[in-house]
Amino acid sequence: MFSEDKGGKLGPVSRIIDYHIHTLFSDGFFSPRDMIQAAAERGIQEVCITDHYSIWKPALSELDLEEYFTTLDEIRSHELLGTKVFIGIEVDLSTIDSLYPLQEFQWDLILFEYVFAQPSWEKKFQQLLNFKKKNPNYNIGLAHTRFTRVSESRIDYVLNKIREFEIIIELNISYGNYMDQWFNYLDDEYWYSIGSDAHHKDSLGNTTLAVNFLKERSIPLTRIIPL
Repeated sequence: MFSEDKGGKLGPVSRIIDYHIHTLFSDGFFSPRDMIQAAAERGIQEVCITDHYSIWKPALSELDLEEYFTTLDEIRSHELLGTKVFIGIEVDLSTIDSLYPLQEFQWDLILFEYVFAQPSWEKKFQQLLNFKKKNPNYNIGLAHTRFTRVSESRIDYVLNKIREFEIIIELNISYGNYMDQWFNYLDDEYWYSIGSDAHHKDSLGNTTLAVNFLKERSIPLTRIIPL
């Protein structure tokens, strides 16, 4: 699905990117345009807005999806100070049962959160895999990835499926997910995404530790997804 040679470029190796940003559409503090403008002023060359889709916290509802997508699509029709804009969403899989409404839109990135944070994680993980199987062209990832409830006897199964279905593993310092013991198993056979999880302008581009995580493990930066 992904290519390490996209349009003659080896992924976002030399570009400054932030693929996890929140706005007033969910629990962020600024409008999408304000956040993108601030990112441009910080020299961030690519951003992906990924507001929450959930039923229990400040988030998009099914009724908001069209307005959200249309608004971002209009903004990205022209780059702000050279910053390229992608449209994403962060799905709370602990509260969203039907993923069908998402299929109405051409997302650049869909991040799923809380997949492994509950006793029923196997059911939720299978739901994610089924969605990916039905929508192979979507970039689908695990937001601030933690394998919280995955036991030692099941981790091989989980990682093999992530690799098989090309599920993206997000590196996100906001949740300290690098402390997860199963991260020791990660290598250059997986695809990664990096994001600040910014809710405020001040946090935009806070991805240095994520990049260092890959470098310390000799994982090529070409394994960062090219949107």
